[in-house]
Amino acid sequence: MPGKILFCDLDGTLIAGGQALSADNLEMLRDLRAGGVVVALASGRSLYSLSKVVTREMPFDYAIFSTGVGIMDWHKQEILLRRELSESQVHQALDILQKEQIDTMIQAALPDNHHFQYRQFAAEEESGTDFCRRIRLYQDFCRPLPPESWQGRASQLLAVLHPDDPRFLRILPRLQDFSVIRATSPLDGHSIWLEIFAPGVSKSDAASWLSGKLPNPPVTYALGNDHNDLDLLEWAQYSLIAPDAPAELQEKFTVLNAEPACFLRQAAKTWQLP
Repeated sequence: MPGKILFCDLDGTLIAGGQALSADNLEMLRDLRAGGVVVALASGRSLYSLSKVVTREMPFDYAIFSTGVGIMDWHKQEILLRRELSESQVHQALDILQKEQIDTMIQAALPDNHHFQYRQFAAEEESGTDFCRRIRLYQDFCRPLPPESWQGRASQLLAVLHPDDPRFLRILPRLQDFSVIRATSPLDGHSIWLEIFAPGVSKSDAASWLSGKLPNPPVTYALGNDHNDLDLLEWAQYSLIAPDAPAELQEKFTVLNAEPACFLRQAAKTWQLP
């Protein structure tokens, strides 16, 4: 009999506004695991950012973090898989972004990928932009990129664009050597975060790798709410999305009309889990 594995996005799906997991979601996680369901987070957050809302004691089996850059055994706090950019790949991607004068952040290698260096082209007076907002948020962990450019491996590059910026579609063909994933900024709720990873990095690829490590091929389930969940939602056998998901996702997947605080229970009820 096949097992079951559930991949859960976090922000906008199980939590809202950076709040902690609700008591109901935590109770449902325990019930699912007691019923034999393997539960894995699938988040765009770094390990540092995850630690702000998810503790080691919470009932998750695994965590896919940074959109698939790494996978962690949540109980052991051991990184099982890591996929990073080489120095030459960082320079290649950075050159493409710099030619378009796109504000860019380069995130350090694991496990310190909450540290970053940045190159900013926008005027300083645009301090209200999403790019500047993230710099202020991580002011203790970031610094401007020096003229000699980046040295060493990196987890990803992050470019921040306005939703209607024509450069977004213009540069995509030039980034075909990378895994490029679009996300909506969790800071202002509308800016485009263009995330550039090593080839093959995605939530779905990490989920496939993790599923393949289980004793028997499992039935796969996924919960999400944003563009960076698209590949995972398409890959899973059963998928549900939050009611505030972008229109493009609502055209493809079943919307579960539930608040984040009780989203997991309603999903389990819909799928008759565990």
